[in-house]
Amino acid sequence: MALLTTLHVASAVLWLGNFAITGIWALRAFISRDRSLAAFAAREILFTDAVFTLVFGSAVVVTGLLLAQGLHLDIATTRWLRDALIAVAVSGIVWIAVLVPIEIRLFVATRRGDPARNLFVLWNVVGWAVTAVLFAVIYLMIAKPV
Repeated sequence: MALLTTLHVASAVLWLGNFAITGIWALRAFISRDRSLAAFAAREILFTDAVFTLVFGSAVVVTGLLLAQGLHLDIATTRWLRDALIAVAVSGIVWIAVLVPIEIRLFVATRRGDPARNLFVLWNVVGWAVTAVLFAVIYLMIAKPV
């Protein structure tokens, strides 16, 4: 159980750390007004999303479900667990349906030399909202409110 918990926590740290740090370095790239730097940032956003969001986000869910099973927690009646899973699922849907398409448009626009500031602002607003929801999930995992 300790190894599974370690994998769960490490995956969460890498997943959420990627969100926070990507938002910061991407912001620095876009406010520099250097179009080649913005294009590089847009490309790397897609890369880090594929690696960190997909891999470690999936690992958080899988290890979390295995931990819940090992602790004999009923997902339907354990409110903090159910609410956390719903929040993660909604965040995943927003990522796939909203953020990834914006990231692709951002990548294409910056490769053409378009600074794409409006797309970047939209990506930031939606991305930080999703990040805030996932930090609320951390609270649920720690506090386990009834």
